[in-house]
Amino acid sequence: MNSNYVFLCGVMWCRYGQQDAGSELMRAAQCDDPDLSALALAMLQVGSGSLRGRRGPGARRKMPLLPEPGLEGAA
Repeated sequence: MNSNYVFLCGVMWCRYGQQDAGSELMRAAQCDDPDLSALALAMLQVGSGSLRGRRGPGARRKMPLLPEPGLEGAA
């Protein structure tokens, strides 16, 4: 298991609540590599916070739209 894989599992867990990704994060959290374990634990923590606010399966958080650079004040 490497850090790229753990990070991508974290994205899938945080963004979509994918249970398989959460299981992989749990497995990574128990590994002997302290950096990998810390990454997995951090992703689990962030994901659990974002999942609490969901209204149902597949519900997404609305992300604020950011103005494109150079378009501020243009009307």
